[in-house]
Amino acid sequence: MDTPIRFVKGIGPRKEKLLKKIGIFSLKDLLYYFPRKYQDRRELSLIGEVKEGRFYLVKAEPISLQARKPFRGRKALLEALLRDSSGTILSVWFNQPYLKDYLKKNQFYYFYGRVQRYKGRLQFISPEFEEADFVENFKIKGIVPFYRLTQNLTQKNLRSLIFTCLDKYRGKLLEPLPFEIRKRFGFPNIYQALKNIHFPPDFEEIKQARRRFIFEEFFLLQILIYRRKAEVRLKKREPLNFSPSQIERIKKNLEFTLTEDQEKALGEIISDIGSPYRTSRLLQGDTGCGKTVVVALASFLTAKNGFQSAFMVPTEVLAFQHRENLKKLAKGLNIRIELISSATPSKKKKEVFKKVSEGRVDIIVGTHALLNEDLKFKNLRFIVIDEQHRFGVGQRVLLAKKGQTSSIVIMSATPIPRSLALTLYSDLEVSLIKSYPRQRKPPLTQIIEERDKVYQFIREKVKEGQQAYIIYALVEGEEDSELESAVKMYEKLTEEFKPFKVGLLHGRLSSSQKEKVLRDFRKGKIKILVSTSVVEVGVDVPQATVMVVENPERFGLAQLHQLRGRVMRSSQASYFFMVVNKDLPYSARRRLEVIAQNCDGFKIAEEDLKLRGPGDILGTLQSGYLPKSILQPQQDLELLHKARYSAFQIIRKDPFLQRRENQGIREFLKEKQDRCMLWLGG
Repeated sequence: MDTPIRFVKGIGPRKEKLLKKIGIFSLKDLLYYFPRKYQDRRELSLIGEVKEGRFYLVKAEPISLQARKPFRGRKALLEALLRDSSGTILSVWFNQPYLKDYLKKNQFYYFYGRVQRYKGRLQFISPEFEEADFVENFKIKGIVPFYRLTQNLTQKNLRSLIFTCLDKYRGKLLEPLPFEIRKRFGFPNIYQALKNIHFPPDFEEIKQARRRFIFEEFFLLQILIYRRKAEVRLKKREPLNFSPSQIERIKKNLEFTLTEDQEKALGEIISDIGSPYRTSRLLQGDTGCGKTVVVALASFLTAKNGFQSAFMVPTEVLAFQHRENLKKLAKGLNIRIELISSATPSKKKKEVFKKVSEGRVDIIVGTHALLNEDLKFKNLRFIVIDEQHRFGVGQRVLLAKKGQTSSIVIMSATPIPRSLALTLYSDLEVSLIKSYPRQRKPPLTQIIEERDKVYQFIREKVKEGQQAYIIYALVEGEEDSELESAVKMYEKLTEEFKPFKVGLLHGRLSSSQKEKVLRDFRKGKIKILVSTSVVEVGVDVPQATVMVVENPERFGLAQLHQLRGRVMRSSQASYFFMVVNKDLPYSARRRLEVIAQNCDGFKIAEEDLKLRGPGDILGTLQSGYLPKSILQPQQDLELLHKARYSAFQIIRKDPFLQRRENQGIREFLKEKQDRCMLWLGG
């Protein structure tokens, strides 16, 4: 199952490269690369029954074939006259003359495609086809799977590859679910489940296979969690005692008072850092509720006791801001803070690495640059991973390994409903900050169609000394569209808002350019910032009180709530406008109304769960292979709870998985271990 994909028969270097682009590195990756959707092609039609504008599957034989070469700018054309017992129909393919070599007269094929009328005559336009007696006619007939692809990789090729491997390796498939569990819940075995998820005879079989794989994923995760809990207790470290007076001195350095939730979370994290055991904690809190202050104070206390802290953040923009905020909060405490990112010059990097290894840096902030193997800590005790879902699991594991006995805090501003959090994070202690600092007020949120009115409102607010964001969304499948939209609108809005200065921020700017744009925005030189969603997390500009989001339906609810958090950074009244088109579908408007009517991220998460199911909430939080599309609405939560209970029963009876019936679990977990480090803290 863990065989590298390049060793699978029929996969050469070119195909290996294409498969790796979509995340397929091993045979297991290939077999667990589940379809994103299915097309029902079970109904076979007669040629005499077809009508214009619809898709049909017919079984027919070509009785004539004619290829026309390109002429005076016209496309190459292949025409085939198809016949069955009910009549004939013309089929045409453009710019695919080579297809003539794959079609033979008087041999039956399945053809699937759209029927259109041309010059009064019905014809198939570029239909797919396959030999009627070919063993792999699943490629075109039946319930046909469709996968996410990359350029030059076709659905046909991928279907054929999965079919061949599933058949060839069926006797070598590892079964991670014990027989008793499969029997209790009515799950198919591993071969049947894989066969039915890829090449189902009916939709009920897809449903059963899907249930099995959801259960399997979380069952294995929970097994790891329960084993991990026992292992942590076997590794001890030097305990730390933080005196109450030391804690108070650190807190008095603040210019404000912590909220009750912040005080509680700080106490819990301090207790973790002082514990003789390695700890892992999820610090969950709504955007703008003050999570960063809490972990900052904990890192200052760590420094005052002679130990180091590391902050890993997903973007350079956020890294720069964290560094500045930490310096501001640490003013007068004599705490040494450094920043490292991919943009840091090599000479500077070496200097910082040397200082860290010698213990001359108390807190280091960085992006994935913190994972550089040349970075060695003298005594790392505290690790903060901010917005952890933006990192790959492997990256989190590497950072955790730099401090084998460190306490880890995973910070998330993406609220997860409690029902999901209990299962996903059952190995982590959870601290929750729900209340906002007293000076912060929720923004007025509106869905609006009149863009001109919004622009006029921005002008008025800028005249009053305030600032604004205008955000453009990514169109799925068009990688450059987000950037192009922002750049085009920046040029247009520069004219629109004269004489006020308009700035542009997007992911392809260099680090120094991003830093300069944000610095100018913070200082008030830039009044209106046109941006892609790069500002979604953590950007903190108190005078920015207005945000306009174009095409908000292209964002997830959690993402919109994150964006709204950028204008909740001060005591001033703030405004969040979602600009939509008049023909926005009802379902999309209903989703946006959840944002307009709620400012509580946890309520929004619960509503999102009802509307779209846990798939989008889990997203990249998943430990293994499950695509978002396989997770369904709330009924899946019951499966997650059953998986958790079943894992507990197994470990209670067989903690080291020595029993014969649990051998499959143990073997499967050898590879699974690293994939689950997100929950296990490294």
